[in-house]
Parts: sequence; structure tokens; C-alpha cells
Amino acid sequence: MQLQPPRAAELPVFAEKISGKENRPAHRHKGFFELLAVFSGACRLVVGSDEYLIKKGDLVVVKAGLEHGIEDPCELKAASLHYKKETLNGWIQELPEPPGSWRFFTEGSFIGKKPEFREGFHLSPSGLQYLEWLVDRIIAEGEGTDRASPARRKAYFLALAAFVAGQEKRLDLNAAVRTRAGDLQLREVVKYITEHYAEPIKVSQLAEMTYLSPRHFTRIFKEYFQTTPMNFITNCRLQRARQLLAEKNHSITQVANECGFSDSNYFARQFKKAFGVSPSEYRTRVAKRR
Repeated sequence: MQLQPPRAAELPVFAEKISGKENRPAHRHKGFFELLAVFSGACRLVVGSDEYLIKKGDLVVVKAGLEHGIEDPCELKAASLHYKKETLNGWIQELPEPPGSWRFFTEGSFIGKKPEFREGFHLSPSGLQYLEWLVDRIIAEGEGTDRASPARRKAYFLALAAFVAGQEKRLDLNAAVRTRAGDLQLREVVKYITEHYAEPIKVSQLAEMTYLSPRHFTRIFKEYFQTTPMNFITNCRLQRARQLLAEKNHSITQVANECGFSDSNYFARQFKKAFGVSPSEYRTRVAKRR
């Protein structure tokens, strides 16, 4: 699908705010680059055959003609700025010392015939606040009717571009952006499970930690760990139960409750399924070995 920003014929720069939970189907812009800046939440940015997790503070640029879309937005609030590369080149020529990272705006974040991520930025909360203020000014001037509005709109965008190009904190190509299984920030999820297995844990709760939908999170988790999130949680609980049965003289019900099982009968069934013996049989075997 090929789209052109509203009023594109009149505006060399056009900005809009993005929010909500609706996906944005794959599309491309004719003649316009698109800067995506995430103010809060996260989403999956689909570029070609790759998927990228962009979250609060992240900035990427999609060059003109490159197909892209947004999927699984989670509490997403972002800005989409469209601009013409030719106009930006004219502005750059007027600068005595253009920022060294100006190619971010003139070449984009993705390069190659099979687009691969090359460059992006991550802003601090204060930097993100200033960026949003500039975006709001660009939007306001885009709606202005006086003769000076176009000039002010260009000036605000030039200030925004110079500010971003002068930033030092880049996106981590391998960890912060790609959402492929080995690159997801699953360590925090696993750490949370191992520390809170005795508490009620929902898949939706874990998915929120990675800014993915429960469905997509489950698929990625299973691809990486070869098991579902709920099976992983159950296994953590059962391993702890086996340890308690061997070390303490708790009742089966006490062990079940301490490990996050609200039903001792269900706990017993899961334990036997995993280890081949019931909890009481396991305790007897351990006692005999001692």
C-alpha cells in the first residue's frame, strides 16, 4: 500500500500524533521520509521481513518508498513526522557545521535491498519532553493560516533535526531493537518468574514487561525456551516444591501453597506428571536415601 501524508502537496514537513491499540498495516510513502518517535509504550515496527521492538524514547527513520507497518501497539503514544529529503538537504547546506549524524535524516535507519537496521537514537526523559514540544509546535504551525506559519514550521523541524542528530545515545542494534527470540529482553521476565513464582502470575502481565501482546509474547517465549510461559512457571514451582519436600517437614498442602499452587490435588498431579512419583512418595524416597 502506498500512502501520502495529508496535505503533502503543500507541506514539506507534516507531523501527527499516534495513539491507541490499532495496528497500522504495511505501507510506504512516496517521496517522504518518516521519523517515528515513541513518547510512551511500545510497538513492533515491521520493516521488510524483520520485526523491531521500539519503545519509549526510541527514534527511527524510515526512508521514502520503504514498506513498513506497526503491529501490537501497547499503550503507544508516538509521533510520526514526514519530510522531504530534498528540502532537508537544502537546509543542511545552509549550516556551517552540520551535525555528524545528519545521515540519520537523509539515509534513514534501514539500509540494503533486504533492509537491515543501521542507526537510531534513544532519548532521555527530558530530551523526549523537548522533542514532543517541538512536534506540537510543528503540528500547530501546520494548522496555521498566516503567511509565516510555513517558515516557522520549517524552523521547528530544523531545530528538532539538529537536536536529534547531536544526541550521543544510540539504539543497541542487538538487544534494544530486534524482537527476534534471542534478542528479546526475556532475562527480566525470567528473573521476575523465579522471584515471584509463589504469587499468581498471568501471561498478560509478563507480556506487558516486553511491550508485546500476550499472543506474540507467548510465541517468542516458546521459540526461545522451547516451552510456554505457563509451563515455565509451573516448572519453577515444581523444582522449588521438590526442594522443600527434601528439606522440610511441611505437609503436602503447605508445600503446595508455598510454591504457588492453590489446589494441593492439582499440585500432586503436576508433580507426578513431572517426576513420575507423588509428592509423598518422593519424600519417602529421599528419607530412605538419607
